[in-house]
Amino acid sequence: MKKIANIFLILFSIILFNGCEEDQFESSLNYASFGNSTYSAGVTPDGSSTIDIDVFTTKIASSDRIFNVTVDGSSAPAGSYNVPSSVAVPSGTNKGTFTVELSDTNLDCFNDVVMSLDPPDGVSANSETTLTYFQTPSSTCSSEVSGTLDFDFDDWASEVSYEIRDVLGGVVVSGPASPWSDGDISASMPVTLCSGRCYTLIVNDAFGDGLSSPGGSFTLTIDGVVYATDQGNYGASSSTGFQVN
Repeated sequence: MKKIANIFLILFSIILFNGCEEDQFESSLNYASFGNSTYSAGVTPDGSSTIDIDVFTTKIASSDRIFNVTVDGSSAPAGSYNVPSSVAVPSGTNKGTFTVELSDTNLDCFNDVVMSLDPPDGVSANSETTLTYFQTPSSTCSSEVSGTLDFDFDDWASEVSYEIRDVLGGVVVSGPASPWSDGDISASMPVTLCSGRCYTLIVNDAFGDGLSSPGGSFTLTIDGVVYATDQGNYGASSSTGFQVN
């Protein structure tokens, strides 16, 4: 009988402990956060755009709640973004949305705005989100600039290829049209790009040791300006982002 009593005591303690744990867990769930840790958006050349940022809470309240929105850091040019100072989560819901306005004002290749939430009393928020935006390539180019991508090969030129991508990942230049031959010493490839736009040069090596046997290099020069260069063992690929002047 004593053994049965001890079993009931143990079971009661477990149930009581779990109940306390659940109460503590539930009481700590008054929390708010951004819908995503990162957002991205494009802005048309000389134009503007908007993007909606979501905020979620773990509890639903009977009245509207206002959360202050703070810009904690930004690499974006002044005047190219407008972040509202607060966002409302309406009563009866756990979601609020605010709109960030963007414009093509002195944009760099990639422009970041870091935002955080300042919640009302009783609500916790350790949430931050980064909005990255860029100028969307247009279908026309008002000003073209030309240059060359110059290679000094190692002993394995057949392993080398290259491509230039725009900010959306579209390939605008690639080569060679047919593989180079091992033993080729150098090559100079013509390149024409659109002035003011952002690109990424990717030089690939099929073997994965770059231009390292015994040693080589490449240089991208546009309108007399060097935008990318690398040499030796850069592994399977070398990637450089740049904005054409």
